[in-house]
Amino acid sequence: MFRRRHPELDDVTVVFLDEEEPALAEIRGGELALLRRIAAEAVILQDEAEELLREVRAREPLALLAPRGGRLASRFVALAQALPVSDDPAVQRYGERLREVLDHHALMMSASLELLAVAWRSERLEDEIDRITGLGRPAVWLEDIRAALLLEPESDTHAGYFA
Repeated sequence: MFRRRHPELDDVTVVFLDEEEPALAEIRGGELALLRRIAAEAVILQDEAEELLREVRAREPLALLAPRGGRLASRFVALAQALPVSDDPAVQRYGERLREVLDHHALMMSASLELLAVAWRSERLEDEIDRITGLGRPAVWLEDIRAALLLEPESDTHAGYFA
């Protein structure tokens, strides 16, 4: 049996607070901040990678290029692994695109150095080194992603500026 402790309280209004809403906004904000940091670092590393690829094409000594290239490739892989796993569709899209670019950049570093190591074996391999012109379209994609992330609102009212 239900008893009122205070009989003078006739009118009761129930207000349900959605406690998840502020938490979701904070989570989204944190995930976007992480994506922005990853994209910013990747853009800086991308400049170093482009320089290294120019040096590969110029046939600089592998002994000088390999340590730098290995460090760059490893850092691109580490950034890809640090991407957030999210339920937010916009964060998922940004993460997927960043992963594509970071994987491409790591592979490009590794493959270019491997090619330089064996290019002396044939003229065809030498020609392949001459075809290395940089990181290509994925480099542009990275800069576009970073710019879009800077414009992405913290709340999801206009989520997914970059799709």
